[in-house]
Amino acid sequence: MTASRLLSTTAAEISGKLDAFCNWLLLGVGAAYTLVFSHWAELRSLIAPCTLQISLALLLAAIVVGIFQRWLAAMVASSFATSEKSSQVGAELAARGIEVDFAVVFSEMERGLFYPAKWIARSSFKKAVAGDLAAGGRLAAYISQIQSWLAFALVGLVVAAVAVTVSGVKV
Repeated sequence: MTASRLLSTTAAEISGKLDAFCNWLLLGVGAAYTLVFSHWAELRSLIAPCTLQISLALLLAAIVVGIFQRWLAAMVASSFATSEKSSQVGAELAARGIEVDFAVVFSEMERGLFYPAKWIARSSFKKAVAGDLAAGGRLAAYISQIQSWLAFALVGLVVAAVAVTVSGVKV
């Protein structure tokens, strides 16, 4: 249980910081390009339109990567919040002497999910029933690592977009 909690906490911290950074980066670059377009009449002679077109395609790819990164961040955040809440609920039920039928709890939770979340939950529930109490924390750690790869790709696409724009400036 300790390993799961440590993994979940670490994943949630990393995930939250990556998500905030990626949001900041996309908003900042979006604002910069908005400024370019709002002054397009004056800048038209300095920047080739095809350069801006390529740059915007790269930014669109960055936005798509950012959406997936954000989705994974939401998964990690909700996993962490659920872990914390389930610990509280479990302690309250134990203090009152109430036994929990985890097969029913897991079944009801799974019924409320769509695929692919249903598959992930089913696998996690099977591992928990088998005694692997760190499985949830490991899954959150895996997801946050994939999120970090996506954040790295997003930064690469944004840098490439800016580089294309800068290299297309007519001097």
